[in-house]
Amino acid sequence: MKRLFESYKDYFRLGAAISGIILMNDDEKTAFFQQMKARFEDFKKNFKPTPQFPEFKFPEPQPLPAGTMPDTQLAASQFNLVVAENECKMGSIYHKGPDGQPFFDFAAADRLRDFAKANGQDMRWHTLVWHNQSPDWIFKNDDGSKASPELLEERLKNYIFTVGERYRDDICSVDVVNECISDKNFILRDGADRSQWFDILGPDYVDKAFFWAKEAFSKSSLVINDYNLEMVPGKREGMYKLVKGMLERGVPVDTVGLQMHINIDYPPVSEIEKTIELYGSLGLKVIVTEMEISMYADREQNEGKFEPRKKYTAELLEKQADRYEEIFECFKKEARAGILKDVVLWGITDRMSWKNNFPVPGRTDAPLLFDGEGKPKPAFDRLCK
Repeated sequence: MKRLFESYKDYFRLGAAISGIILMNDDEKTAFFQQMKARFEDFKKNFKPTPQFPEFKFPEPQPLPAGTMPDTQLAASQFNLVVAENECKMGSIYHKGPDGQPFFDFAAADRLRDFAKANGQDMRWHTLVWHNQSPDWIFKNDDGSKASPELLEERLKNYIFTVGERYRDDICSVDVVNECISDKNFILRDGADRSQWFDILGPDYVDKAFFWAKEAFSKSSLVINDYNLEMVPGKREGMYKLVKGMLERGVPVDTVGLQMHINIDYPPVSEIEKTIELYGSLGLKVIVTEMEISMYADREQNEGKFEPRKKYTAELLEKQADRYEEIFECFKKEARAGILKDVVLWGITDRMSWKNNFPVPGRTDAPLLFDGEGKPKPAFDRLCK
C-alpha cells in the first residue's frame, strides 16, 4: 500500500488522531467495554429529553474486536504525525486522590508517545485548557464551593508545567486553549456558556495559559484551536480579533488551529482558503487539527432536521474523494505560501469515527479515508496519486 504522508512530505506533515483503544491489549479492551456498558446504563437511567434528543435512541456499546485492530497498523504506516483523541485531555490525566491532593496519570499519554517514537512520528498535544473534559474538582474547594481565582490559577499552572516537564522534548505543537470562542456572540465563551475557566479567572486565563505554555513547552508551536472557523464568518472574525489582540499584548500565540469538522457539501473551498489566509495575514501559522468529511450535510441541525442514513454508494464515495482532493490542493497552495504547516485527520477508519451516532443516535457515518475494515476508500487513492 502507498504511504499517504509521503505524498505531502514537501508541503506539510500529515497526521491522525489516535484512539487509545487501538493501542490496548485484549484484556484492556474487555475492561474498557465493561466500563462503557456501565456508563451507558447510567446515562440511560438518568436521560432527560431535550429538543435535540427528545427520545432515548442511543445504541448500546458493542464489544471491541480482539487482536490488533486495522487502525493500529494504518496509524503506524500512513501518517508522520499523531495526536491523542482523548488521552491527553486534562480529565484523563489530572485527578484528585482520596487524600484531597492532585495526582497525574500519564500511562495512556506515555503509550501514545512511545508509539510515535517507535514509528518515527511527531506528536501533538491536545489539549491543555478546555471547558469540556476538565475534571470537576479543579473548579471547587474541598467543601464543594467555587474555587478562588488564586487556587484555580495555581492548579492550572501546576498542570501545564508538570505536563511540559514530562513531554516538552516530545511535542511539536500544543493546543494551549481549545474552543474558547462562543457560538452565540463570537467573543470569549463565558460562564453562562459553560466556561468555568472564564467564570473564575476572567478573560485573562487565555493569555496566562499561553505565557505558561511558552515556558513549559519551549520547543513547541503554541496553538489556539476552534471549530467552525471556516464555516461561520462571525466566528472566524471573532477569532481574528482575539488573536490580533493577543499579539498586540505580546502573548506568544503563533498558530491558529482549524478543527475542520466539515461535510460533503459545505463549506466551499473558497471559504477554507479565505480563513487560512486571514490568520496568515497576522503572521500566524495555521494547522488543520481535526479534519474529516462527513457524508451528511445537516445544515439545518439547529432546527432539529437531519439527513436520514445514506447508502454509501460508489457515486457518493467518489464525491467524497473529489472533495478531499479539492481541499488538499488548497492545503498545498497555502503550504507553498508558508502559512499551512500541518494537516491532521480526526481518526483513521470509519468504524472508530466519533461521527458515528453523532449528531444522530443510531446513524453511522463514513467520513475518513479507510472503511470500517481498514480498506482504503477512493479518497485515499485520490490523495496518494
